[in-house]
Amino acid sequence: MTPVQSTPPKYNGLYCQSPDGNSLVFPLKHTEVEAKIAGNLSRVEVTQRFENPFTQPLEAVYVFPLPDEAAVDDMEIKIGDRIIKGTIKKREEAQQIYEQAKQEGRTAGLLEQERDNIFTQSLANIKPGEEIDVTIRYTDSLNFEQGDYEFVFPMVVGPRYIPGTTIDESGDTDEVPDASRITPPIVPEGTRSAHDIGVTVEIDAGVPIQNVHSPSHQLQIETHGEIVRVQLGGDDTIPNKDLILRYQVAGDNTQATVLTQSDQRGGHFALYFIPALDYRPDQIFPKDVVFLMDTSGSQQGAPLHKCQELMRRFIQGLNPDDTFTILDFSNAVRHLSQTPLANTPENRELAINYINQLHASGATEMLSGIRAAINVPAPEGRLRSVVLLSDGYIGNENRILAEVQQELKPGNRLYSFGAGSSVNRFLLNRIAEIGRGICRIIRHDEPTEKVVENFFRSINNPVLTTIELNWNGSGETPEIYPAIAPDLFAQQPLVLFGRKRDRMAGDLQINGTTAKGERYEKTFTLNFSETGNPAIAQLWGRARIKDLMNQMVTYETKSGVEAVTDTALTYQLLCQYTAFVAVSDDVRVEPGSQSVSMNIPVEMAEEVSYQGVFW
Repeated sequence: MTPVQSTPPKYNGLYCQSPDGNSLVFPLKHTEVEAKIAGNLSRVEVTQRFENPFTQPLEAVYVFPLPDEAAVDDMEIKIGDRIIKGTIKKREEAQQIYEQAKQEGRTAGLLEQERDNIFTQSLANIKPGEEIDVTIRYTDSLNFEQGDYEFVFPMVVGPRYIPGTTIDESGDTDEVPDASRITPPIVPEGTRSAHDIGVTVEIDAGVPIQNVHSPSHQLQIETHGEIVRVQLGGDDTIPNKDLILRYQVAGDNTQATVLTQSDQRGGHFALYFIPALDYRPDQIFPKDVVFLMDTSGSQQGAPLHKCQELMRRFIQGLNPDDTFTILDFSNAVRHLSQTPLANTPENRELAINYINQLHASGATEMLSGIRAAINVPAPEGRLRSVVLLSDGYIGNENRILAEVQQELKPGNRLYSFGAGSSVNRFLLNRIAEIGRGICRIIRHDEPTEKVVENFFRSINNPVLTTIELNWNGSGETPEIYPAIAPDLFAQQPLVLFGRKRDRMAGDLQINGTTAKGERYEKTFTLNFSETGNPAIAQLWGRARIKDLMNQMVTYETKSGVEAVTDTALTYQLLCQYTAFVAVSDDVRVEPGSQSVSMNIPVEMAEEVSYQGVFW
């Protein structure tokens, strides 16, 4: 078993002390984020400022997060007044261009994707004392949940547990062969990097917005008519937690939004739809729930306390005829009971005592936990729901997703809860999607009552199931993602992205079954006569890539890799098989001269325990 790191990192003098002596000065000085939100879409520009504090040329390598659904479509580097645009290439080709430029003494930037939410920025041949800006741009959809729009910007890659046998000195293992690329060094306990972050979000919803707030950060809010401008407030500029920004729009205009875009690649559309259906608390069927808690070292302290609080509310919120059990995992899997328990006062008391005595330490052997939870014997005639509570801090995500995809029984569901400041949203979102459930993220310091209430509204009864999509119109049938529409829960939108190559208009009909057992039908007219927002095409490309990658969680196929790569190149998108590369025309560093190469350390995620991680 391989922990993230057995001891905190040492930097061998490759840093400078700040004037106040409280922070370490590394090559990454500042990150500036500018986001513009219009309706359901955000366009985000991230600028990273690097400076070489050494007396030799520098190569800086920085591992950082972006949203797991982001369509990253642009990168450039700025040297003085010069801007060098990045170009999208197949990943291997981009790496070769970068390495050749580095050897020739040219300044070069390389942007790669390691996971859907983890990226690597490499910047070669920064001259001593020189500043270089790298700008990355992406488009994303906003989350909509229980009446709130939500914009999230992650700021740090949390520490990952790496299972398997080490295969070289880098820390790569047979189970996570790219472990070294997703585990950046972490600044020592008691210190911090001098790197800080600024964020500006401009919201133009087309109607007045209200109740702008953040559970994660202090905010400065300015309102100009229907446009709201939000910035980080006070000293809340340490990049060690996700920025979560929430707001509501005035009036009830969230039922349906249809956006289209047309170009030579076809007609594209995005559909955001919340069916006007009532949740039916009087039609609740007995269910069986297996709660699976992560009690590994990274959960130590505030994250575990929040999960325990959630679990106590979960147990108290079960319906009288429900059955349940609890498992927890770290190095091994432990059970409250080998078989489901009836929801009696005695069993609830037994469960609460079990929850209260949990402690966090050791490895995150999630695969064993998932297998055990899926295989708990299920009572006859009950819907099995597995509820995972974890920060998701692992490196073998695809092994987990493959297990759920292959072994979760038909009709059963897997839900995920992430508790903490910077959880692995990629894993937690995907595991719920593949498990036909929903994902909820809650900070360690957020109230739990409303979250648990809304969760039980969902888990008790979906409002629309067996959803089918039918095209009524001329020409070919649109290519729509997700290819299989998920069940809808209370106040959860159906989000679809489609492309129609021939750009011919028609009607998209949505059919389903309501909680009452009645047939549901809704029709949307799609017209591609106008150019529209180019972001829609990018989001369709990103949705197609995601669908194709989900099909390869067990193993890659040649046709799958080619389809992902072709889509990414056609839509100028970053993926695991493409990369952006930018190279200066001139030779800026003497070829072959001595230089420094450095992996830039990152902050420890807020409220994550050093003792729990460096075990």
